[in-house]
Amino acid sequence: MRPLILCTTDALQPFSEEIGEKTRQPVAVRRIERLPEEKRDRVRIVITFGNYDDSVSSEELRSLPRLEWIQVISSGIEQLPLEYLSKRGILVTTARGIHRIPMSEYVFSALLYFAKKIPAYARLKRDKTWGRFETMEELYGKTIGILGTGQIGGEIAYKAKTFGMTTLGVNRSGRLVEHFDRIYPLSEWEHILPLCDYVCGVLPSAPETKQLINRRTIEQMKDGVIFINVGRGDLVVEKDLVEALQRGKIAGAALDVFAQEPLDRRHPLWELDNVIITPHASAKTPMYVPRSLDIFYRNYDLFRQGRTHDMINLVKHPQ
Repeated sequence: MRPLILCTTDALQPFSEEIGEKTRQPVAVRRIERLPEEKRDRVRIVITFGNYDDSVSSEELRSLPRLEWIQVISSGIEQLPLEYLSKRGILVTTARGIHRIPMSEYVFSALLYFAKKIPAYARLKRDKTWGRFETMEELYGKTIGILGTGQIGGEIAYKAKTFGMTTLGVNRSGRLVEHFDRIYPLSEWEHILPLCDYVCGVLPSAPETKQLINRRTIEQMKDGVIFINVGRGDLVVEKDLVEALQRGKIAGAALDVFAQEPLDRRHPLWELDNVIITPHASAKTPMYVPRSLDIFYRNYDLFRQGRTHDMINLVKHPQ
């Protein structure tokens, strides 16, 4: 009975033949509940986003008695049944690191969108008006505060330095990270707020990171600050953000993540002209799946050799 690799997302359908050729294993692309019963005993490996529409439950995983390893093709694992996976001893690896290029580019598209007054000049074009009353800003010499100094935050800081910006970072310990001029521990993160022209959230979701952006902390920011969030939506108290955007305390925001997704059509954020809204899409480019599979193939070689402790982005002790 040949082992089977199960891909739970249709996004992997165009790559199923490649996966089969590189692993020399049969591949199925379908949801667990739609996999025929006679094939479930064969599944040793699952490749999945592991979240939102492609989430997997402990009930579904119980139907895969020989499952040994889940390769998550996203970085977050908070929607996985981690306690159950830990009890069964199922390996979990992620695609952490593949998002740094597209997400950092997204951040800089937003910085330049606001700095170069693109909305105002778009209105002038629409009205066929030759006007120069809108003065563009420069990123050079400005300060960006980056909440989260992992691979994505580090790439944002690297790009910021090429623009001549000052980079301030926040992480749990305050440890120094390359490309940052100064790092603050999470316990002192508010110290950066009066210093920043731009504040960018790339923090993961954790009890200590929830609702850090609220009425009180917004008041500590510079007037006219630009806020960007590509991390997790629960970083923000959205009603406080809306109020700050409406009165101009925050001059503009680019939001790729929200407390509830999809964002309700009645949410007041939709009505604000100084807000960019994207549907959790900042990491999604044609390179997303190929980069994820590159990690999977390297991990597969290690898995086949029994070197599971050396696997890339191994979640060693899921809780």
